[in-house]
Amino acid sequence: MTAAIGLTLRILFFIALYSFLAFAVWVIWKSVSAKDLKPGNILIPSITLAWDNGEETILQSFSSAELLVGREPECDFVLANATVSSRHARLSFHQNQWWFEDLKSTNGSYLDDLRIEEPIVLKDGDDVSCGDVIIHVTIKNNNA
Repeated sequence: MTAAIGLTLRILFFIALYSFLAFAVWVIWKSVSAKDLKPGNILIPSITLAWDNGEETILQSFSSAELLVGREPECDFVLANATVSSRHARLSFHQNQWWFEDLKSTNGSYLDDLRIEEPIVLKDGDDVSCGDVIIHVTIKNNNA
């Protein structure tokens, strides 16, 4: 093989390599900047929380991505019960699901008699216990 043929093959190889790299960067850039992946375009399914305080059933619906549950008036879902901590739990919507996280409450949180020690996925119809209070969870998919 002559030197001219070797040089030509090297140049063609480098052109092919840099063309492939440019194409790969373009594809990655398009997928990262796609409109469908922006958080503002994701529909958050509304979540309804219900609990019986002895006199009436309290029912509240939420469509924000995060809410606090506890005794404090600043919480989104207020539970006026001595067994509930002031900031008992956090519900958040991420990874296309609703998650329940106990915030190191005194009396703990339970899902089907299982103590919640790390964030756990909620599904429609779950009953979560915060202290002595049982919260019924209803998730409505807004896409339907």
